[in-house]
Amino acid sequence: MKIKDFSIEYLKVTVAFSGGIDSAYLLYAAKQYAKEEQAYYVKSAFQPRFELEDATHLAEELGVKMKIINLDILSDENIVSNPHNRCYYCKKRISHQLYQKPKRTDLIF
Repeated sequence: MKIKDFSIEYLKVTVAFSGGIDSAYLLYAAKQYAKEEQAYYVKSAFQPRFELEDATHLAEELGVKMKIINLDILSDENIVSNPHNRCYYCKKRISHQLYQKPKRTDLIF
């Protein structure tokens, strides 16, 4: 299924938006084809300020509302202990936060 068809089928689309090229394209497609779109940016100690600034600027250019989720990622001992699979725990924590927030949407990219 193409992104266009997917966005049309799921009229309300939420995008986990980092401001990078992949999520920027998904947000652009959602804006083009979905009835409603919402961007969520997860802000933690691991994201530099310029990423948030870039994401905010791009969301504004696209005319998409972006909500910022503040996440205290360093409160998770599985991440702070710096195990070999720390990226797994970090992404799991971020994903959990994202799935808790968009109660009104049908899908998260």
